[in-house]
Amino acid sequence: MQNNGPNNINTNRESIYSNTNIYNYISIGNVLPIEDATGMNRIKVSIVGPVGRGGDNSILNDETAWCFPLMPKHFSVQPKAGEAVFIFTFSSDKQHVDRLYLGPIISQQDKLNFDNRFGSALAGFSFGPQGPNVNLKRYQDIVGVFPEPTDVSIQGRNNTDIIQKDNEVLIRAGKFIPSTITKNNPYPFKFNKISQGYIQIKNNVDVDNQKGTVTNIISNKINLITHNGSPKFNVTNNNNLINDDVLAKIMSPESNGGAHRLPFGDVLLEYLKLLKDALFLHVHNGNGNAATDLTKSGNKQALTIFKKKADALERAMLSNNVRIN
Repeated sequence: MQNNGPNNINTNRESIYSNTNIYNYISIGNVLPIEDATGMNRIKVSIVGPVGRGGDNSILNDETAWCFPLMPKHFSVQPKAGEAVFIFTFSSDKQHVDRLYLGPIISQQDKLNFDNRFGSALAGFSFGPQGPNVNLKRYQDIVGVFPEPTDVSIQGRNNTDIIQKDNEVLIRAGKFIPSTITKNNPYPFKFNKISQGYIQIKNNVDVDNQKGTVTNIISNKINLITHNGSPKFNVTNNNNLINDDVLAKIMSPESNGGAHRLPFGDVLLEYLKLLKDALFLHVHNGNGNAATDLTKSGNKQALTIFKKKADALERAMLSNNVRIN
């Protein structure tokens, strides 16, 4: 049955093994909740269909064949239990040994975190239980959340990706935020215009009268931390490098051991210029006479100006959002 939309339901959920007597090198199976104790990223998959045609109908879950990843371990996505994968076998007499898998099968990008084998995962296939939903990019709130078809990308399960565009690389986290479902956006998320964090590297940009590169780092807070800086932080936790406790320490006030706030160069320079003028243009006349400021262009008094502006400049000098050690 051909599916033309989400309301066209195919109730025949049997495997392709049930519909033919011809041996198939490729089939689709349901990932089982069985962990590989060897750490080889193998999975166990149940294929609907009779054993004589390569299916697993009469085989217990823990007795199904191990499936090896078809993709190299340099790039690895571990399918979740309940997701669908493509299964490859070497020959008709080895359909229950030495299987290979490719997956998970994800129908549309809003289901990257999980796409149910007996739900929407096979949407779009003639034998799928339902058809695909409307293209996400039809809704303005979703535009920008997912890569364009012409991009080369690696997408995370949830809210991250790496995108290679024309002369541009993006590394993103927090690309969408929760959203109320409405008529104009039937999805529970939308493009994050508030707190999205990303590194953008652009090439072929006009820089100093020539073509060059520009790197932008965008985030609510930015920490530039070295291994042996002062103060020193544990940035090599085995599980997550910088854990929540260390991150909170880094972002705490300097008086509590936090990282240093980065100064704004232009504000610091203005402060130093005023200080220099106050130092060199302030004259002690001696013999008990009152000190005076040498007049400058415009008859400005250097020490008076420094006193007037110093406090405000000191308050504005340090960033609250960028820290270093």
